[in-house]
Amino acid sequence: MNQIKSGGARIRRQYNFYKVLRAIWVESGVSRKELCARLELDKATMSTIVSQLLKLNLAEEISPNKEELKPGRRPIGLSIRKDFGYVAGFEFHVNGIKAVVKDMHFNTIQTFNFPCERLKAGQIKSTFLVAFSEVKKELKNKPLIGIGVSIPGVVDHDRGIINNSWELGVVDETFDFQTEVFDVLDIPGFIDNDANCCAWGKLTKNRSLDFSNFLYIFFSYEPTHSEYNPDDNVSVGLGLVLDGRPYFGPDYTSGEFQTMTYNVDRINQFDMTREQQYAYRSDPEIQREVFESFSSHMALLVNFFNFRRVILGGDLPDLVPDVQEILGKAVNRNWPYGNKENCIVQIDDGKEMIAASGAAGMFLEQIFTVPELDHERGALTWQKVFNNRDLSDLF
Repeated sequence: MNQIKSGGARIRRQYNFYKVLRAIWVESGVSRKELCARLELDKATMSTIVSQLLKLNLAEEISPNKEELKPGRRPIGLSIRKDFGYVAGFEFHVNGIKAVVKDMHFNTIQTFNFPCERLKAGQIKSTFLVAFSEVKKELKNKPLIGIGVSIPGVVDHDRGIINNSWELGVVDETFDFQTEVFDVLDIPGFIDNDANCCAWGKLTKNRSLDFSNFLYIFFSYEPTHSEYNPDDNVSVGLGLVLDGRPYFGPDYTSGEFQTMTYNVDRINQFDMTREQQYAYRSDPEIQREVFESFSSHMALLVNFFNFRRVILGGDLPDLVPDVQEILGKAVNRNWPYGNKENCIVQIDDGKEMIAASGAAGMFLEQIFTVPELDHERGALTWQKVFNNRDLSDLF
């Protein structure tokens, strides 16, 4: 990965450019004056950067989000052009692919569902390319600037590699999604596991709010046939967000759950026997028992990291109606200082396309990030968005 060379006026100009770009994306309608105060930039610097963004058609002038009460010239608000480009989020699951198209403000434009027989590792590329082609065709003249992909399994987010995915048959060998798909399509893209994608989506949707530290719990039940089948699976993945970024861990296995209870007959992440998994879809008592045990595990994690928010997504809220109360009580029992009043437990309201939407949000978060001195991933992605144009002339 190319790196920013430390030092120099050019680096400062580039850093300031992306700071302003993100600030406008985070708060549509913000004025130049507000940006100068918030980002500690002078008027001349701000004027230059805004002119560059307007020249690129990335930003536009709109009504301000705050009315100026003082007499004088009325301030002008700034916003990222929502139709500058569109982002597609794709979600792999056992029986197909779901997709959603978002604009630059993360508004949903269109959704897709591509059902198929149970996917295998050898079908990942061909199945995805068919789905991608259909989405591209439906977009017609709308410019697609990037894609995000949600994968059930262990994913190397930085290199774009699926390390392991039982659901997709990636077990003995890895699958290089970057090389096999993104490079073939010649379009910028990112992949991550489904729980992390859900977390990315919440960061994007709530980018103007304080969502810097939270836990996303993605619970899924994947029945592969109408009758019971050994491949049916009850699973959970965790997305840990610390200081505004998903935490991956050194080998990208952060968020992988396994019960602390040992049962020689258990067959999955939970303390469940095959008979219990067989009855899971129709037995409310088993559903509740599994979640109560899981909540005890999560309470330790929530309190250890002092998460201010826990978001529950996937199939679970439909199966156990009082999940918020169960988890909230478990967190309070585990907290040593009375009730943990500052922890919010909430249910994600976007059930059908959670991971696909989150994958699109992941792409937007990546390109609107402020490059650190040790990498410039978002900056390099913008170069590809602009057809590999060298943006250095802006700085």
